[in-house]
Amino acid sequence: MANLDYAYRRLLNTLGPERVARSEFERMVYSHDFASVPKIALLQWRLYPDFVALPKTSEEVSALVKLSDESLLPITPRGGGTGWYGGSVPNRGGVLFDMRRMNRVVGLDPDGRTVTAEAGVTWKELEDHVESKGFALRTVPLNAIGSTVGGAINSASVGFGGLRGGSLRDSVANLEVILPDGSLLKTAAAADAGGQLADLTPLFLGAEGTLGIITKAVLRLVPKPEVTKPVTYGFAEPAAAARYLKGIVDAGLAPYHAALIDRDHFVFERALRPDSPDPVDLALVAVQGSKDEVSDQEKTLDALAKEYSGTKLPPTVGEGLWRERYNNYSARRLSRGLTISYNLVPLRRLPEAVETALRLRDKLKLNGSVQAHLVDTTTAALQPYVLMDDTKPSGGTALGFVKRMGDAAFKLGGHSMGLGLFLVFNLRKMHGNATGAYSAVKGVFDPRKKINGGKTFEVWTKYPWPGIRAIPPPGMAIGLEVAALLRRAKPTRDRFVRTYEASKGG
Repeated sequence: MANLDYAYRRLLNTLGPERVARSEFERMVYSHDFASVPKIALLQWRLYPDFVALPKTSEEVSALVKLSDESLLPITPRGGGTGWYGGSVPNRGGVLFDMRRMNRVVGLDPDGRTVTAEAGVTWKELEDHVESKGFALRTVPLNAIGSTVGGAINSASVGFGGLRGGSLRDSVANLEVILPDGSLLKTAAAADAGGQLADLTPLFLGAEGTLGIITKAVLRLVPKPEVTKPVTYGFAEPAAAARYLKGIVDAGLAPYHAALIDRDHFVFERALRPDSPDPVDLALVAVQGSKDEVSDQEKTLDALAKEYSGTKLPPTVGEGLWRERYNNYSARRLSRGLTISYNLVPLRRLPEAVETALRLRDKLKLNGSVQAHLVDTTTAALQPYVLMDDTKPSGGTALGFVKRMGDAAFKLGGHSMGLGLFLVFNLRKMHGNATGAYSAVKGVFDPRKKINGGKTFEVWTKYPWPGIRAIPPPGMAIGLEVAALLRRAKPTRDRFVRTYEASKGG
């Protein structure tokens, strides 16, 4: 306790009392990310940080990182908390850095077509800013309202715009990173990269905050399109919508965004909002360009949809979905929780992947929706979500779906996305013997493993004793497989929609 009191005083001296949180309620808010964490997880991890620090400058982040060498408390960096598998959640308490106070758009270079933003800026805020200046972001994460610039880079997010604008990696020109020793690194050669003629930017994309703390990013821009028009088409089944998405690429088309949403998503939406679109398996496609270009693209998409037995839906459907494109998971209000299985699969196998997700969902007696979108000309993102009530002992068994769906993605020639606390076993499945190289890189940057440690090559627990202080990654795989088996043994399917509607009637 004395060490914690000393650490608290040092934090106060660095940031002031208004930017250091210690109360139980404030710490509880940070004990989970977007997905629900089963309460049983508290037996394994210290999910509540000891303190929450809210830095405003890179210099303050550096000072806090150096302070960790005095207090020996681990550091967990966090952006908007929109991750799904515990990547920004503590496993041994410590100090959580909430980066959302670093929320300035530092500047926009119209000649160089770049914008510089601090790590805590949300993508929606940044999108609004650059569009007001006549530019557009090349790609935007799906959950742009809550997702921060630094958080999305750490998780290598995919989302809107990838088919035309390239990946997030293509968009990032330079990063400012505070390393575990407290020093500042600028990753791109044009920014000197610490005096080394090398571009280290890709090293931090998808590193999940384990190699350093991103404080600023320079992102490449494109001119703002004259028109953005969403169009929607209904299909007889989700796999038919998936075949249509593949057909868009096969036809050589490159819309800004193309996604499928199954009818169950709209069943949930209708339970919450009676004015939601009628439940239907649909494809949502957004086209951009001049008025003439958009008109020509729409006609081509219309003709292509007919080839796949699709029916064009009223313009109001697409317009409404596009306005709400960043609010995709309101169904969690039906069940007090929701978890998402985020995977990349080969585009040629997307119809099969969609059918696999539906089959797994039904086999585990879950309520959920299957959704997907184009990432590039060869890859699709498949992100089905399922409802779960984490206030009940059986709620955590829904995480078994994430494990089974990830396994299926690997069999289809793809892989799951994200590691965090739950999916560390996928690192070796993705990289094989090269996994040791990632461990070596971590050892060079962070030999004491003080920044987001215990979430890649091993899973730290809250216990200090040898033998149980860390769990080998396969141990987490076994735990989630047991959850899937328990879920499958559940005698009935959850009926969150029916329960919700009954409560409204009461």
